[in-house]
Amino acid sequence: MFRMPHRYRGPRVGRGAIRRAIGRPVAHALLALALTSVLCGGVAQADTSVFYSPDEVSVEPGEEFELSFRVGECEDLVASFQLYMSFDEALVELVEATEGSLYTESGLMTWFVEEEEEPGFWHFFDTVFGSGTHVVPPGELLHLRFRALPGAAGYTRAQIDTIRMTDENRDPLPVASFDHGHIFVGEVGVPEHPSGATLGPASPNPFTSATSLGFSLSHPAAPAELRIYDVTGRLVRGLAIPEGTASGEVEWDGRSAGGTDVAPGVYVVRLSAGRTDARTKILKLR
Repeated sequence: MFRMPHRYRGPRVGRGAIRRAIGRPVAHALLALALTSVLCGGVAQADTSVFYSPDEVSVEPGEEFELSFRVGECEDLVASFQLYMSFDEALVELVEATEGSLYTESGLMTWFVEEEEEPGFWHFFDTVFGSGTHVVPPGELLHLRFRALPGAAGYTRAQIDTIRMTDENRDPLPVASFDHGHIFVGEVGVPEHPSGATLGPASPNPFTSATSLGFSLSHPAAPAELRIYDVTGRLVRGLAIPEGTASGEVEWDGRSAGGTDVAPGVYVVRLSAGRTDARTKILKLR
């Protein structure tokens, strides 16, 4: 499995120097503290949006392309973000992920994490060190370079499975809106987005006991169902959506159809309604 390393960056400070200065246990504690502040801290007031630029790309098999993951205009300042994103690994592969210009041009020490949880499912985290430190939106949070696989053809989302952000006080910065990216592989000029369903991001994700998944349907009259699969493709649980529901949230308690707790790991969630389809991935920790 291809896995990129954790990266540390700071002005005139090397990676080894940072490790010697803070140590691995302290580094892990800092990340835990940052994530805890996202989950449990106070709430800042802001209308924050995140999106990919460009929002749609059409590429030929074997061609490389880039996506910029960005934050829009925001009344608050940003200290950190955490993104879980996924795509169809049968169509494209991630070649490189680097810090966005908001972080690289900040002049501050940063901690950038990139991890492949499983093929096509990635975790990214970036933060600035120091009390009250921040970057100033709008701008680029993360830069991604992909390659369309030889012989591939089809459509996939650059799916935002989870997005969390904190402000300069390390309080949660609510994300008011988000837009997935859209990737077409094959003949250039592929038509409009094939799906009338939107799913996710899940919250919380990763989760331990329960998580909620937001959804919307452009054709709510069609019978809809949310199905959860393990990484082998085995159906774990089916959750019905009342007919006529256009949008809402579905909660999964982390249990199988038989009522037992499922094992920790990555699960694929599929929303189906007639001919429309949307998918996302979630991570159960324990």
